Amino acid sequence: MDTSNYLIEMAIGSVANRHNRVTLDEIPSFIKPKQELYRSMFIYDESFDGDIKNYEGTYEIDRIFLDLDIKDGDIENVKSLAHDLNEEIGEELFQIWFSGTGFHIEVADLFQLGADKELPVMLKLTIKNMFQKYGVDNIYDRARLIRCHFSYNKKNGSYKIPISYSELMQLKYNDILEIAKSNEYIDLEMDTSFPLANPLWKTYVIKPKAIKEKVDSGVYPSNGGLTSHVTCVQKMYNQGETVGKRHAMLLRIASAWKRSGIPQEGAMAMLRQWTTSFSHDELERIVNSVYSWEHDGYGCKDVIMDEFCDPRCRFFKLKDYGIEVYNAKNMSQSFLQFVKTDFSDKCFDLADIWELPNPYRFYIGELVTLIGDTKLGKTAFVQNLIVNTNKFKCLYLSLEVNKELIYRRFGQIAMNETKFKLIEQYNNENYEFINECESKLKHLKVMTVSPELNNLIDVISQQSPKMLVIDTIDEIRVDYANDPLVKIQKIVSKLKEIAQTNDIMIFVISHISKSASYEGILDKHSAKGDSAIEQKSDKLLGITAPSSNSKARVVESIAARDESNFKLKFWFNHETFRFDQVVDKQVEEGESKA
Repeated sequence: MDTSNYLIEMAIGSVANRHNRVTLDEIPSFIKPKQELYRSMFIYDESFDGDIKNYEGTYEIDRIFLDLDIKDGDIENVKSLAHDLNEEIGEELFQIWFSGTGFHIEVADLFQLGADKELPVMLKLTIKNMFQKYGVDNIYDRARLIRCHFSYNKKNGSYKIPISYSELMQLKYNDILEIAKSNEYIDLEMDTSFPLANPLWKTYVIKPKAIKEKVDSGVYPSNGGLTSHVTCVQKMYNQGETVGKRHAMLLRIASAWKRSGIPQEGAMAMLRQWTTSFSHDELERIVNSVYSWEHDGYGCKDVIMDEFCDPRCRFFKLKDYGIEVYNAKNMSQSFLQFVKTDFSDKCFDLADIWELPNPYRFYIGELVTLIGDTKLGKTAFVQNLIVNTNKFKCLYLSLEVNKELIYRRFGQIAMNETKFKLIEQYNNENYEFINECESKLKHLKVMTVSPELNNLIDVISQQSPKMLVIDTIDEIRVDYANDPLVKIQKIVSKLKEIAQTNDIMIFVISHISKSASYEGILDKHSAKGDSAIEQKSDKLLGITAPSSNSKARVVESIAARDESNFKLKFWFNHETFRFDQVVDKQVEEGESKA
């Protein structure tokens, strides 16, 4: 490694015990059995005193860290990234490490930017652009720490260990975890350095100054300014080939040129100037394929086109580039594909959680609204759903309850424990209990700050959930909408659009109108606000109680586009926040005792 900086920050025993100023070479001397150890992502110059808050010097890296989280033992994203790196740079220029829960793939410094005060910003922008599709967690903040090689993970009793490329491809997650729990695998003599490499990725680096110049001038470098016709494709072309996206971008550029009337020979000539990685035969095969399509190709709702979307484009406002008119043949083919699709990872069925006479499924792409009076447990019911549908990565916008309280209630439901029992287990640092609780809720992320409506899509893009919960709908901020009715109309319309264009299931919790609260009977007109909720929601659910003091709850389908109705009866256990299904006789007996 040839770097001018040499100091790092280290945390010993816990991430809280930071501010230790050491050199890179000293790391192995701190590694001990059952001791947690963390190092800074960056290396610092001699002005670093151990406290990153006061640091004003330069940043440098000795390697590139790619952090990947794992859900339900699925390591396909890690395999995919490792495979592509092996194909592009070779196995000798990257190392795979199992961190105890997820994976760190460490890559030789192929950027070779040297010491720079803006390095954290450059790397954050660049890593996002290059590796977002693999689910890499972009951890390049100036103060971020990362677990050291061979160090201990207190939460599950494992160590951070190296995994070879062949082991990754052959072993299952649980096999790797078992190996990581044995400190016999620790080899402090292992050479973790990389051979001297060329700056293969230097051209991919995104600099903040370059971005500012693009925004300020309205002009992108190379090939002049942008026009208002399919601006996204012009931006793709100007950006050039991007690792992990080359093929996808090429398809979209060729498709747009075809639709603009550019002959195939012309498209081939221009794409030869754009790409250096595709051979002539491979490029010709791809362009031939695009020009033989009967359909129009990619429109504004395509994920890659959307990434390069620009307000200068004449299609920006209506997002109508690529609107397709369907005939009987392509509708029939689409329906055939639909009926043959395996929806097991795109929906869940209430009948799998509680007893129902018929299936009642919630699908990705749907907007589902739950309405009910205050203090009936609307939030708790949705929390019960989430705990029981852990195959979906969920982002929960808790806009009325703080993160400590919402997590405690999630924990109570997951572990079927009272508030006091849960607090006791955490207070006693019972890690067996804590790890089990975390495992049952690992599909869950929570936000407590209300996003502005138009920024919600950015939040979804960053977190990539398959289920979004908004608790409650009227807490979403909408700029320039002071009228409550107009605000709800805008929110519901936008949420419906987001659900369909982003393949995400959205659950919304809404209060009811004063008249509905007074009458005590819910119908499709009971939601607070105007009729937008009932019109846009694919499913409208309601929750009621026989009386204000009753623990009985009825959850039923008020309206649905394509599902039969249902009615479920529960006891709402305020001690554990669980909804326990009961039969009619139990409800009657409980009510008589009450």
